[in-house]
Amino acid sequence: MLTAINETNVKTLNNVRFRDYERLYLDIQKQFYEQVEAFGLPFDRENSERYRTETEKIIEELQRTGKVDFYNDSKSLCLGNKSTACKACAKGIGTATLFISFHCHRDCYFCFNPNQANFEYYNLHKNDWKAELDHMKASGEKMTHIALTGGEPLLHKDDAVAFFQYVSDNFEDVHTRLYTAGDLLDAALLKRLQKAGLKEIRFSIKLEDTKKGQSNILRKMATAQKYIPDVMVEMPVIPGTLEEMKELLDKLEEMGIYGINLLEFCYPLNNVEEFASRGFKIKFPPHQVLYNFWYAGGLPISGSEYEAAQLLAYAAEKDMKLGVHYCSLENKHFGQIYRQNTTPPCQDKTMFFSEKDFYLKTAKAFGDDAKKAKDILKKNKIEDFEWNNDYHFFQFNPKHIPILSGAGLEIGISYNVQEERDGSYVLRELKLDATTSESFRLSDL
Repeated sequence: MLTAINETNVKTLNNVRFRDYERLYLDIQKQFYEQVEAFGLPFDRENSERYRTETEKIIEELQRTGKVDFYNDSKSLCLGNKSTACKACAKGIGTATLFISFHCHRDCYFCFNPNQANFEYYNLHKNDWKAELDHMKASGEKMTHIALTGGEPLLHKDDAVAFFQYVSDNFEDVHTRLYTAGDLLDAALLKRLQKAGLKEIRFSIKLEDTKKGQSNILRKMATAQKYIPDVMVEMPVIPGTLEEMKELLDKLEEMGIYGINLLEFCYPLNNVEEFASRGFKIKFPPHQVLYNFWYAGGLPISGSEYEAAQLLAYAAEKDMKLGVHYCSLENKHFGQIYRQNTTPPCQDKTMFFSEKDFYLKTAKAFGDDAKKAKDILKKNKIEDFEWNNDYHFFQFNPKHIPILSGAGLEIGISYNVQEERDGSYVLRELKLDATTSESFRLSDL
């Protein structure tokens, strides 16, 4: 069993050196939380744990039904159809998403595009997508999935068609997809996209639109079904919209839509007034591991995951043929961590590569526990370990912890990522969970 350490349970650690080491990370967390709240939106310290508990109950029940598939340590849950692009996204290998520009005719208050690098420039100028595709082809990496997003890519209709045609002409057996609000689609453009090789289209439906506006997008989707093999919806689950979302699922099921991607609703660290006026708060804690993730979506809003789980349960209860996939914010990060920790493979023998969340994990015993662990491992002829004099810990591969059973040791499980610096790779530690030599199971990793 692994225990995530917080300000409350850190006091239960008996090993003083272990406790002091954990406090280094708790201080980092505290500073991060203070910086986030300085933007103006508070954490939901009151309700987040309740939402988490209720969500886990729903997930456990879904597991019992056997109707829902679980991926990426249960951070991705799917009933029925799941796009192959979502499956590839789990590890981020052979998949890429490009854009023509960040310009958009919509003004969604939760849009995170302003967080993207060079947003101001690409809001006014076009990206050289052809050069990016040429670079991918020259790299020799086998591409299986290539997507076009925005902004709104269909503000540049000719470029969008040219993009998919160029992909079809230069990459073999690639699944292509398009992200769009759908407003600018018509049959003529769909015919052009079909001819250019588009395989999947993901519409964004805005519940804040009028019923007439939503109906218009549904009609566009019905037209798209005549030309594009996989027609889907992708949208965040905004807390407070559960009943509206159920109605939408019913409509999509009736239409025979391929599937819907339910995203965890996020606060992009801008438009704070809009989020605050709606009563939204940030899920606490927002991440299992704090890190500078590439995905620019922001921080998860409290209650979104709970309502997403309820929607999955609703679809499962009604035995919908519609594919319903919940993609959490944590799931968005998995591909990045996998790529960092496998390219190149880590050579440190004290590290264990987790197939659950793709972090490189090592075990650490502190102070007197460190000496005991070292003596036991040496007696068992295990020599792959390191000693740290600065923080008085003994580091070794977690697969050896069962050998220590019965020694009564408190052990830290360290989460690490590989980072490239100055042409070489270094390991960066991000957090420590706690376990004991008796309660630990390798399956915990």
